[in-house]
Amino acid sequence: MTLRKSVAAALLAGAAVFSVAACSSDDDTTSTTTTSASASASAEASTSGEAQATDLDVASAQTILRTALNPDTSSEQLDTVVDTSNPATKPALQAYNKGASAAGYGPEVYEVKTVKADGDKATVTVAVTSPHAPDHPVDLDLTYVNIDGTWKLSGSVVEQLSSMMPGGH
Repeated sequence: MTLRKSVAAALLAGAAVFSVAACSSDDDTTSTTTTSASASASAEASTSGEAQATDLDVASAQTILRTALNPDTSSEQLDTVVDTSNPATKPALQAYNKGASAAGYGPEVYEVKTVKADGDKATVTVAVTSPHAPDHPVDLDLTYVNIDGTWKLSGSVVEQLSSMMPGGH
C-alpha cells in the first residue's frame, strides 16, 4: 500500500490540475496492489477457457489501453477505444493524458498483465511502472466493457485514473 501511495504521489506531484463537471459513479473498478500469489492466480485465470472465449486478450487490451492513454490520440480515435457515453469522459481522459504524460507517465508505462473476461465486462490487471521508481511497478485493475461487439476501456477507468490527479474526483 505504501508503494502505491508513493507512485500515486509522484504522479500527482507532476501532473496538471484539472476538474470535470460531471463524473459518473461506478464503484466496480478498484485499484489494488497485488502480491506474487494473487498475480499467479490472476495469470492462471487469464489463461482459462473463460478469458479465451472472448476476443479480448492481453495484446488487444494493451493496444486499447495505449491508444486510450496516448495524448496524441484524436478525439475520434478515443471514441473507438473508450466508452464515451458519458460526455465528461473524453475531456477528462484528454486532460489526464496531458498531465500524466507531462509527469512521465506516457502510454508505455502501462503494461497489461492479465485479462479476465466475464460476459460483457473484463477485469484487466495492468502494471504501471513509475519513471520515479522503475523497479517497483504497481498493479491496477481496470475494467473494459464490450459495447456492440467492440471492447473498450470503461468510462469508470477514466474516473479512477482522474481521481489520482490533483483536483480529481
